[in-house]
Amino acid sequence: MSSRAERLRDEILILEYRSGDKRALERLVSRWQPRVYRYVLAMLQEENAAWDVSQDVWLAAVTGLDKVKPVQNFPAWLCRVAHNTAISYLRKKGRLNQRETTLPDVDKQPDNPGRDPVCKAEDASLVHECLRRIPVAQRSTLILFYVEDLSLEEISQVLEVPRGTVQSRLHHGRQKMKIFLSEKGYCHE
Repeated sequence: MSSRAERLRDEILILEYRSGDKRALERLVSRWQPRVYRYVLAMLQEENAAWDVSQDVWLAAVTGLDKVKPVQNFPAWLCRVAHNTAISYLRKKGRLNQRETTLPDVDKQPDNPGRDPVCKAEDASLVHECLRRIPVAQRSTLILFYVEDLSLEEISQVLEVPRGTVQSRLHHGRQKMKIFLSEKGYCHE
């Protein structure tokens, strides 16, 4: 996920915050807010809700920051808080098992059918459209792996499922992405 230097920087900021330095918290939030928002937006597929839920993530994170042990687990812990908060929102809105019908505004790029469907797709709106068609469990796993660059073990911690389940969700999610992308004429076999 993060380089060793980035993890060390996060550890220092957390320890400084725990020692009473409020500016350390501001720096930590500014480092991680874009990633939190990106994950929540990918899960919810609704910009306004993603901003609100991101704020809820930070409220929960600040409240629980003293409990992160060891501090090196902060990235996975924060993703877990973001995941739980997004899932709670979806459950509350009755959308946990529903497919989304709208997409956030994303600039379209020209189609190029010769690209690999999962790893190299550059048409963000098409990828978002396909992701919204995938069940939440597989969607979150794909996002954590490909967008947040978490390891299988870290995803297992975030989602609180065995590593084998993470691998299965990745496999099935990739297969569904390939099917959806091929329906759009985007795959090459």
